[in-house]
Amino acid sequence: MQNSPILKIMDLALKQSPRPFERLERGKPVAEGRKAVAALAEKERGTAHPPNLPLIQGALYLTFDCFEEAHNAANDHEGTVAGNWIHAILHRREPDAGNSKYWYARVKSPAKVSEGIGREALALLKKIPAPGLESLTRKVEKSKAWEPEVFVDLCEEFRKKEPQEPAYKVLAALQEIEWKGLAEYILSL
Repeated sequence: MQNSPILKIMDLALKQSPRPFERLERGKPVAEGRKAVAALAEKERGTAHPPNLPLIQGALYLTFDCFEEAHNAANDHEGTVAGNWIHAILHRREPDAGNSKYWYARVKSPAKVSEGIGREALALLKKIPAPGLESLTRKVEKSKAWEPEVFVDLCEEFRKKEPQEPAYKVLAALQEIEWKGLAEYILSL
């Protein structure tokens, strides 16, 4: 499978207005996105599907707030890094912080992936030092890696705040950084 249709859908997801992860909790499913992601399998009819296609679809469904479809992909791949990670993000945005942390505890992402997300997150946290996010900054500085459990707690704390607040905006941007890390990981399988 060529990544071209996948990249087009990722581009569609990231050009939505509002952007997919501007909210700290899920919104209404985006019908156009749902249709585009479902069509990926149809485009591959008659060819051998790559084993990671359902995971790619699960990650893409996340960006269109298609909770049920993403949850089905996560359930079908429970026990894998990507399946558990999709589960964790889903439940963080549901919002169900406890369930999200349960799944994050089972995500054993490669150090290279976690460190890459951590570097990007730390760069953003230092560029836009928002009050209330110091614990995440310290934790990532110390571990040199992504700290999803701390992130879940902060999303829970700031979820009901105004989306214009600096901390809310930074957390929203961090969601996208994490999602891109997940998507790149899946595409590398």
